[in-house]
Amino acid sequence: MRSDEQVSNEARERHLQTLGEISAALEKKDLYTQAHGHRVALYSMRLARRLGFSAEEIRNVGIGGLFHDVGKLAMSDHILATRETQLSNELKQEVQCHPLIGAALLKNIAFLGPVVDFVLFHHEREDGKGYPFGLNSAEIPPGAKIVSIADCFDAVTTDRPYHKGQPAAAAYAVLREGCHGNFNAIFVEVFIQEIEEGGMIQDIDPDPLLADELVRSIAGCSHQVF
Repeated sequence: MRSDEQVSNEARERHLQTLGEISAALEKKDLYTQAHGHRVALYSMRLARRLGFSAEEIRNVGIGGLFHDVGKLAMSDHILATRETQLSNELKQEVQCHPLIGAALLKNIAFLGPVVDFVLFHHEREDGKGYPFGLNSAEIPPGAKIVSIADCFDAVTTDRPYHKGQPAAAAYAVLREGCHGNFNAIFVEVFIQEIEEGGMIQDIDPDPLLADELVRSIAGCSHQVF
């Protein structure tokens, strides 16, 4: 007869396998989105650490950054490959569903806890004009606010089908302008200080070891502190 610990370990390994399969599916669907998720994870953890978050909170934020765009698995290939900056209303609605889809893919993985909310709310705004729910500032978890900033910075500074990557200074301007309604102003200034002192992430390729170590750490399989 198997012990409760054996059953728990087996369940955890199944969840880890599920996350690995999700990550592999995202890589197959769109390599940029997977690499973007890795960079957002690293930027998010750096900001969380500088803000004084605990080791557990830093790992949670990292997982949220890693999988923040996982809902794009359900998006059409046309959206991922488009060079158009203006999407039709129909395509905009499809894009705005990706936080909901991402949260649905992750919600049954018990050890993720608050990570699901970071994925679900990373496009909410300080002024209540974000999506999918139009939450106000007080309703948005700090981890989601961090992922949102890291997401924006990486999107501005890397090449995408519809624009060339811009220097850090251009991204700073975008983030500071976003403080008028989108981003938490204190978090933005701390993030800019972190980038000025620690530099940008130059390696654009996703690191499978990061994903595995980060996920296993949050699942209690590792004691590594990021």
